[in-house]
Amino acid sequence: MSDGRTTPLAGNYTGSMASSEAGTTTRSAGVDTLISPTSEQYEKNMHGLVGSLFDPSEEEDIPLLYHHSFLSFFKWICSWAIPGLGMFSEAYFVFSIGNIKPILADQYPACWSKYQVCSKTITQIPDYIQIVGIILGMCTLGYLGDKIGRKWGSVFTASIMLVGAILLTAVDAPSEKGFVIMYIVAQFTFGYGVGGEYPMAAGSAAERAEAKGRASARKRGQEVVMTFSMQGVGNFTNTAVLCILLTIYSSTEANKRTHKYTGWRLGGVWRTAYGLGMIPILYMLYYRIFRLRESAVWKKRKSGESRHMGLLLAHYWPRLMATCGCWFLWDFSFYGNKVFQSAFIKILSPAGADLEETLLWTLLNSGVALIGYWLAASVIDNPRVGRLRLQLLGFAAVCILFYVAAAVYPSLTSKKGLPTFQFIYFFSSFWGQFGPNCTTFLLAGELYPTEVRTTAHGMSAGVAKLGALWATIWFNYSPLTVARNKFWATSTFNVAGFLLTLIFLPDPMRISLAETDRRWRYILAGRTYHGEAINPKSLSIFERFVLRLHKNYDRKLDAEESLEDLRELGLEVKDARTGNYLAPGSGGVPAGDSARGAAVNGKEGAAGFTNGFGNPATIGKPLAGQVVHV
Repeated sequence: MSDGRTTPLAGNYTGSMASSEAGTTTRSAGVDTLISPTSEQYEKNMHGLVGSLFDPSEEEDIPLLYHHSFLSFFKWICSWAIPGLGMFSEAYFVFSIGNIKPILADQYPACWSKYQVCSKTITQIPDYIQIVGIILGMCTLGYLGDKIGRKWGSVFTASIMLVGAILLTAVDAPSEKGFVIMYIVAQFTFGYGVGGEYPMAAGSAAERAEAKGRASARKRGQEVVMTFSMQGVGNFTNTAVLCILLTIYSSTEANKRTHKYTGWRLGGVWRTAYGLGMIPILYMLYYRIFRLRESAVWKKRKSGESRHMGLLLAHYWPRLMATCGCWFLWDFSFYGNKVFQSAFIKILSPAGADLEETLLWTLLNSGVALIGYWLAASVIDNPRVGRLRLQLLGFAAVCILFYVAAAVYPSLTSKKGLPTFQFIYFFSSFWGQFGPNCTTFLLAGELYPTEVRTTAHGMSAGVAKLGALWATIWFNYSPLTVARNKFWATSTFNVAGFLLTLIFLPDPMRISLAETDRRWRYILAGRTYHGEAINPKSLSIFERFVLRLHKNYDRKLDAEESLEDLRELGLEVKDARTGNYLAPGSGGVPAGDSARGAAVNGKEGAAGFTNGFGNPATIGKPLAGQVVHV
């Protein structure tokens, strides 16, 4: 009798389900295994292994935006929107710098536009001081997340963000120069908290998808990107809120555009906007303290050994260089344009845009970018697209668009060419989010083992923000203050990002986080690994042709080692026909069987998804005393 329940198991196993008095069995080539722990042992061994070795859950593989009921659709939104509140708050506050700068220039003209009270240099510090805080937060709080866990690391980052948000809302001083100094302090504090949000959100989202079961694990990229897309929602929301507040606070007696707002009204706009931004942070902090559960994947594989950093650098340095470098090159382009987007928007309104018009153009740009986030999530787990192709495509598209903008800049910024310039600028926003802005965040959370995941992600994101910092300073204090030169510079950085991605980055879509952890355990034990994590298809060009990591790849030997891994988990492996336990090293899988894909009812196991021990397979839900023929 066929059993429809299927789940990944170690090794390359082929068979069909059958039932007997002894239990459910799977047959293949005459070799059987018996998994017979006690119920207590079983519960202990299975804890934290959902989505890796065994997967008792059977979730339907639901396409993006397709759900059977409103309730399921609402639950799906909450599954990524609530964990993404940190990214929402990050964008709401960080990207508001470019939006609020024109408002501050109108409210404090002696300091921010005429430079009579403050030097131009001190007014430029808020452009990059928050990025400095983000870098420090990424490096320190990312490491903290690997030590104290995803839950309490997330609580700590949310607490710092709340303090920073309060300071930004209430910041004041007796003089305009004093106000600028306090504003700088508030921006740095919030930035430090935001820095920890990047590694926490990426690591937690990937591990959460893996722990939900096979169907969800196959949509791991979608869950991470949808969580990250809250950054786009935050950016869009902040701009929309500012537009609404400008309308609310505008003077009713104004008939001249230049006198539409008084100082206290302008102050009310940005203070109210920051105050409203504290609401999601407060809810996020409550949720993380009282509702959030610790990552099951992290609890199972946590470790405090300090030697892990050395091994990470020794075995993963090409990937670390790639995730750091590609993200660095992208953030130079992305943040440089974000911080100075008000300058670009002015080009779109040559007649002279007021505050409302400038923000409406920014709102349109944010909306276009948000579509890019969501479309990226819809295709990122498609084998025909994947992470690597999407990142290459995004870098290439932005590079071409910016090169065109720089090459014919004078004609594009003329009245006749302005529609084309508008199209290029907004279309580049779409390709940036559709490509490297999402994939750099995702890849840095997938390519590393659980025990060092947030540390590695924090390092990658921290180096990336150095690119953002460099762009901010360089655009302020160099000939790149000319808009045309900014396009030349950012397009060149996108070329470098394309080449670095092509040579050094692998696509981890075929590999589960559990298989990445299994390779890591072999590294820690000093053993030679032969599994799917070093399959040539899962390696970068550099790893294949220079490091030749695939030279140890051996599916048959990996199947034998998988059985040994089962024993290490306290499971007994037995030949069900002879009644003899399989001796260590016997493998249990005859030559030739390991090359075949798993099949249940004629379908490939897990739709080709690589399971926790590296190979496709399907068996019934394992129970104490169940016989599994392999």
